[in-house]
Amino acid sequence: MFGYVRPVKDELKVRELNEFRAFYCGVCTSLHKARYLAKFFLSYDSVFFALLLTSLKGKKLEYKRRFCGIELRNISYFESEEIKLAAGNFLLLLKYKLFDDVEDERNFAKALLLKVFKDIPPVQPSVEFRLQALLKELNELEKRREPSIDKTAEVFGDIVSLFFENFQDLPSEQITILVHLAKHLGKWIYALDAFDDLRRDLKKGNYNPFVTQYGFSSGMDVEEFVDSIRPEVRKYLFRVLDEVVLAYNLLELKTYKGILDNIVYLGLFDETERVLSGRKTCGRVHRA
Repeated sequence: MFGYVRPVKDELKVRELNEFRAFYCGVCTSLHKARYLAKFFLSYDSVFFALLLTSLKGKKLEYKRRFCGIELRNISYFESEEIKLAAGNFLLLLKYKLFDDVEDERNFAKALLLKVFKDIPPVQPSVEFRLQALLKELNELEKRREPSIDKTAEVFGDIVSLFFENFQDLPSEQITILVHLAKHLGKWIYALDAFDDLRRDLKKGNYNPFVTQYGFSSGMDVEEFVDSIRPEVRKYLFRVLDEVVLAYNLLELKTYKGILDNIVYLGLFDETERVLSGRKTCGRVHRA
């Protein structure tokens, strides 16, 4: 489930790193309680969601402790409504990702996993109907091999922004800014993931908007093609990131701002360059 929205760990203070780990383990704990297997799919993106909402509401969370069966030791974690909401939304997206994968790939293992997740009730019932419609729109664009990265990324941005619209306890102008940030963050995630998967999609013949937009044809050298489009992809990604940063600068953040600043000002740019250059990255933050 992507996982590009992450901090630059080495630039965090020790306290901030511990807090980020507690948010990560908090979302993981919430998933553990809802559907145990879901914790193995957890990505950093949902942790950012929990951090952002917590900061906007000005909450400062208290550490809790539990034994982690994966780490085989006691861990510190946070627990809050915002973290539960992040976990619930992650479960909803995971369910529909599995639906899509089973339909596209006829994957037996994922079909079995879907049986575990398909009856999960949404934590925001009003969101699920709109999510289904947007996922259908995105699926149709991909099936007809839409040649514009911006059209497909726009729909994915709308999907991400869905989860940021219904927070009545935040000022309306802050919600508007939050939705703008989420929409462009979703566009960035979609485009970055498309470039990340480019070589694999070319090899398998899968749809990829960059393949259709820039006209790859059989007989072309894959690496030459990737190198030739990289400058234009970089321009697109950073143009979208500019909108994320502009919106972020207008948010009234009250807690955990150091972690969020790290993610937005450093992490997103580092991930962009990492994917563009083809560098690999590490796994979960608490195993780093």
